[in-house]
Amino acid sequence: MIHPWIILFDVDGTLLNVENTFMRPLLRGIVDELEISYEGIETDSFSGRTDRDIFSSFLVNHEYDQSLYMKLKNTYLQRLSVNLEPKHVSKLAYVDEAISYFSKEGFIIGLLTGNFPEAAKIKLEGANITLDYTISAFGDSFKDRNMLPKLARQKATEMLNHEVDPQRCVIVGDTPKDILCAKNNGMKSVAVATGMYSKEILKTYEPDVVADSLEHVSSWFNW
Repeated sequence: MIHPWIILFDVDGTLLNVENTFMRPLLRGIVDELEISYEGIETDSFSGRTDRDIFSSFLVNHEYDQSLYMKLKNTYLQRLSVNLEPKHVSKLAYVDEAISYFSKEGFIIGLLTGNFPEAAKIKLEGANITLDYTISAFGDSFKDRNMLPKLARQKATEMLNHEVDPQRCVIVGDTPKDILCAKNNGMKSVAVATGMYSKEILKTYEPDVVADSLEHVSSWFNW
């Protein structure tokens, strides 16, 4: 049975950007307040990683203490909710047009993001992005992003009540990790050069489509 195309959007770097000048100091303040010994806040690359992976890595000098992890996570979500203002987050170009295109019959929109669920919601609201997604895989479930497509596919199978074809699932993201997690799960990938990676770098990972942005969705999707 042929089911609708399932379009799984990444969040950071794909739909929106949060200023590093906001996020890094926020994290540094929380880590210092909780007396967590970690030096890499200002220099680590967070691109494409799950929040579970990122926040766990902060506890390398604390034996990855689970209670401290939960305190760190909850403090982060509370501070993000209170302190993130519209001036700190920007909606990327053509996002509304892409969402509108995939909101038509024949598509199911989902989120596949490294963010904690609450963090994704706060960021989307801050960027004034309305996304009616029915399938989701968030970064609180696994450290390894490659596990998220499997979770999204399981949820889609339950929702549709029949097996989902991975070749009718498309992951839209801005990092090599988005491309690789699609490939590792037999899904299609669309790489947009709206984050920190150029088209040239993204092409080396051989996604199905590489685009400058979410502009002209109908053209590259039909292709």
